[in-house]
Amino acid sequence: MSAIGALRHRLVQETPVETPDGLGGVTRGFIAVDALWGALATRGAAAEIADRPGAVLVHAITVRAPATVQPGDRLRLGARRFLVEAVSDPDGRGRFLICDCREETP
Repeated sequence: MSAIGALRHRLVQETPVETPDGLGGVTRGFIAVDALWGALATRGAAAEIADRPGAVLVHAITVRAPATVQPGDRLRLGARRFLVEAVSDPDGRGRFLICDCREETP
């Protein structure tokens, strides 16, 4: 990640929050916790969702470390939402984090 301006997308980090629904269950929502600059790279697409034809885009989103992004969080870019499935440090030097994400469709 050496190119100037590679982290050009302004992302909002959201973390899941569960609140009681009054009937013994919970309602899961997300709250914004941070704003990050990131690079977005599409890695591919899955062709089947729950035995039905469809498409799920898989992305690698690179952000500058230290960031508090964890699996289960969500990154938002405008109206697009990306569910974070895994987070890794690509070179072990603590400079960047690569978030493997699945794009959510409303």
